[in-house]
Amino acid sequence: MKLEILVATMAQKDFSLVEKMNLQSDTIIANQDGRWDFAERKFPCGAVKMLTSDTRGVGRNRNLALEIASADIILFADDDMCYYDGLADGVKNAFHSLPQADVILFSTDISKNGLLAERRHHPIRRRRLWNSLRFGTYCIAIRRTAAEKHRLRFSTLFGGGCPYGSGEDSLFLRDCFAAGLQVWSHSFVIGCRSKDTSSWFAGYNEKFFHDKGALMAALSPKLSCLFCLYFLLKNRHTVLQDTPFRKAFSLMHSGAKDYMRKESNHEIQHHRTDL
Repeated sequence: MKLEILVATMAQKDFSLVEKMNLQSDTIIANQDGRWDFAERKFPCGAVKMLTSDTRGVGRNRNLALEIASADIILFADDDMCYYDGLADGVKNAFHSLPQADVILFSTDISKNGLLAERRHHPIRRRRLWNSLRFGTYCIAIRRTAAEKHRLRFSTLFGGGCPYGSGEDSLFLRDCFAAGLQVWSHSFVIGCRSKDTSSWFAGYNEKFFHDKGALMAALSPKLSCLFCLYFLLKNRHTVLQDTPFRKAFSLMHSGAKDYMRKESNHEIQHHRTDL
């Protein structure tokens, strides 16, 4: 069983991410840098390919890497991850121990300003859609055969560099469940992710609520209003610090209507890109 890490990044000029991220297996670095280029180097960890493109948006970047992936197991990554030693064996052992799992959501640590801020450690158990949508792409691993069979790709509308600021991870997992894949969480801690910067989050402002509303509509047009209410109630102590509930809901509802209007007018052809 072979593992391949798919890193989404920007403006890379060399292979310094290998050391920075402590990469420990074959890797594809999908690099958006305003040009097209391909390079490959051998490292002690394995073969590292860098595909540089002039595309924009994290979903399109991940999809390019998926197109050339060849390993049995694919682990998605962002360039703010630093992996712990033993990553490759831990991921492969998890899939060996759960042969029924198509997708595994791994545990991670989160750092802030160089200090450990949070431990996102999870039990080994099967997941359902409703308790999986808070997992980020950086902890998702999938069997490549499952991704290819169901033509699973990332949204090009949601996420960093896209029209709507975030949510490509939730939509990808939604598509995994819709395809009938088994999704599990696992206690193995793959590494530590830095939350010092973000490519999309600029505070709980009007765009944040508007884009979250659009995401709820993309997840389920019929239940978007209910999803908006649930999101605000569940996260009221964080997202509603500076915005009244009524205004936040109005912004989310507006975002949901904006998404559904674009979809009905065929401005949105599909949630995924076919390259």
